[in-house]
Amino acid sequence: MISGFNANTYLVGDIHGCLKELDALLKKLPRDAQLIFLGDYIDRGPDSKGCIERLMQEKHRSIYLRGNHEQMLLDYFFDQENPDTMIWLRRVNGGPQTLESYGLEPDCQFTDLPASHRDFIETLPLYYEGADFIAVHAGVNVDVPRLAEQAPNDLLCIRMSWISNEAAWPGKHVVFGHTPARYLYGRERQHEIFRGKRSTGIDTGCVYGGSLTALNPATREIIQVAATRPYA
Repeated sequence: MISGFNANTYLVGDIHGCLKELDALLKKLPRDAQLIFLGDYIDRGPDSKGCIERLMQEKHRSIYLRGNHEQMLLDYFFDQENPDTMIWLRRVNGGPQTLESYGLEPDCQFTDLPASHRDFIETLPLYYEGADFIAVHAGVNVDVPRLAEQAPNDLLCIRMSWISNEAAWPGKHVVFGHTPARYLYGRERQHEIFRGKRSTGIDTGCVYGGSLTALNPATREIIQVAATRPYA
């Protein structure tokens, strides 16, 4: 297991179906590095299926966390009586692009996905806690100091209420994705990571034409691959 700021650990931000960029980034990372992926492997980009297939090839050295888009997929398939789960089928959210990558239609069943992919998505944890840092998809609620008591929806979806208050977080340093840098700095600075007092945000908006980013929290090294083009 990865523990603390291992000098050979890299955390990877939101991928969103960008397989070419994922392949290129993995080629830049040390072959013996330990990897933590922060979620949102699917939706919006051109090859969600290919991204999950590629990620599973790294399972011998990786921890994979759940993002809100993996949760949206699960909610869609397992709670279809709830009209709110249908938002996954809006192209802006990326569900149709993910289904297209599998050659599936919206009326398909969860069992139409490959069994290995279903198991991958269903078993993703919400966070990882090392000796010196916390890895999570979106962030944390600063008013809930015990990590185990955080609401799942906050870990998956919280945004500005976390980023604007992260300096008040009393726990370990948090590394997160979810909020693209372009939301914070504008398109001209969309490749920059967020550097807070108690956290670091590494979603640099690859699917929007930014970059796919890996961070070594021990050395502060940043490795990036620029998107081939905006996909969303």
